[in-house]
Amino acid sequence: MQPLQKLALLLLLSCSTSIISAQTYLNLDFETMSGNQIRRWVTLNNAAVYTLDSVEKVSGNYSYKISKTNPNEKRDAFFSNILPPALVKGKDIILKGRIKTDIKEKAEAGLFLVAYDKIGKPIQFDDMAGKRIDHTSSWQEVSISAKIDSNAAIISIGGACYGGALTAWFDNFELFIDGKKYISPVPRTAALTKNELEVLKKYCYPLESSDPNIETNTDLSILKKLTKDARIISLGESSHGSSEIFKMKHRIIKYLSQHDTFNMLAFEANMPESNTLNKAILDQQFDQVNLIKTLYLWPWHTTEIRNLLNWVQDFNQGKPKIEFAGFDMQFYKGAIEEVKKALQTNTDIQKDLYEFEYFISTIAYQYINQKGKVSLPVEQMHRTTQLHTQVKTAIQKSDKTGTEKDWLLQNMRILEQYVDHKIGDGNPEEKRDRYMAENLLWLLDNRPDPKIIVWAHNGHISKSNKTIDKGFIDSQMRMGGYIADSIPGKSLAIGFTFYDGSYTAMDPNDIKPFPAVTAFPGTYEHFLNQMDEPSFILDLKKIKANKPVELDWLLSTLPFRIVGANKQDIEFQDTNIADAFDYLIFIKTSTNSHLLD
Repeated sequence: MQPLQKLALLLLLSCSTSIISAQTYLNLDFETMSGNQIRRWVTLNNAAVYTLDSVEKVSGNYSYKISKTNPNEKRDAFFSNILPPALVKGKDIILKGRIKTDIKEKAEAGLFLVAYDKIGKPIQFDDMAGKRIDHTSSWQEVSISAKIDSNAAIISIGGACYGGALTAWFDNFELFIDGKKYISPVPRTAALTKNELEVLKKYCYPLESSDPNIETNTDLSILKKLTKDARIISLGESSHGSSEIFKMKHRIIKYLSQHDTFNMLAFEANMPESNTLNKAILDQQFDQVNLIKTLYLWPWHTTEIRNLLNWVQDFNQGKPKIEFAGFDMQFYKGAIEEVKKALQTNTDIQKDLYEFEYFISTIAYQYINQKGKVSLPVEQMHRTTQLHTQVKTAIQKSDKTGTEKDWLLQNMRILEQYVDHKIGDGNPEEKRDRYMAENLLWLLDNRPDPKIIVWAHNGHISKSNKTIDKGFIDSQMRMGGYIADSIPGKSLAIGFTFYDGSYTAMDPNDIKPFPAVTAFPGTYEHFLNQMDEPSFILDLKKIKANKPVELDWLLSTLPFRIVGANKQDIEFQDTNIADAFDYLIFIKTSTNSHLLD
């Protein structure tokens, strides 16, 4: 049971951001690839070698093969797929599959089904214990069945090999829901027709360049129409390391600041540290390297971001000005320092603050060194809550102005968010999105007439609240969804993606450039590349409203590039971009962002 519990944790903590619908291609016959990876299926560990086999098979072109040949490998080997909760919750399901085995020592092979609640606790489990194939065998049909609990948030199915050395082949999985076989939609890979391209072109606005220093901006004039009435415009990115995406966002920020009344640039960066950086920019004291690095995360330690913030500083020599802000809450140090400095003359509260900081640093240490497993004794958690309340009371009783008090109380709120993110119940990624939205809305409420441009990953700006691929929580809301619900009709989400090229990312050993997987047939990017435009804005909002039959494929769930700060083995995940974004900016070729020395 333990390895499958780990699988739930991996699914819950993954930072991928794809959106999935009930009518989803499940690839139950193992026939479709996403680049160099089998589509939809993921492996739990490297306890075996997982490959497709074109020789041993029941139907189609391939079976899925697990080779577990190392006699010293004691771990079990799993591969998994996630069923959309909306498809199977509260229903009777049967999973059938065919398995062939070649067993060298005591070992078993079988199917499994596990259902988890919203915090990753298993609430249903069947791994065919006592019914697995435990001997060398030709192809056999096996099955498991269950009535899926209505509280299930993740429903994981798959195949597994237990025990010693063996080779097992899996093929021809079938899913029956309330007695009816699930017929998976067939993914489209054929090129767009001439008519489809002509219709698509009606919803595209070509862009001249991603260069923020280009002199003409006629191509961006469409933004005045598209962004009308918006108070928050979120600019996403499919990778945290694409130079062209960063530069295109820089260009758009310049345009919206110069030709509209947008007066705040808010980053996916820690809130107190960003406030310090903003003061330096306003004082014309922006340090090109050192202050950027106070933002912690390496994607902001780049030439592209340095150039952007240098432009912000230059722009602020005149009027109007742009305020730089952050809305993230992943680090505690800046917030505690802000409060300690503001209350430095209050010796009694300083003692409370240092004790409070000790408890938070203990949580931070555990989170880093125990890989997310954080626990404090009940009495310490009670004391932490007590100290938090005492410091807030001291702030409210202090002689600070109303604005100063509001900012200090917001820092205390960030500390509260930080603790709950690290130690509270629930999905940490869902909570982070909720807290980032809360902090953005705080900026909207605590600045005079703000119009905010948001800089964040595609996943965070997504407006969709549907279940997402790889088993994310049913109805999990992203930051963009919270914002859209809070200020209806006043926010826009502009996603970004690219067809081929490279990006900067972090692997276990280094931060460096990596070649991007070229978008393959069936992906949004492959279809959009057929427009033969180097870059353009795609009006998803209008397509979704008009629903032209020629663009049904675009309104469906297709593979879409999703890369964060880390190198991804699987770069494309099933997504519905029309649910996630109002507009999408497509760039043909990306190059890697450039790290500062």
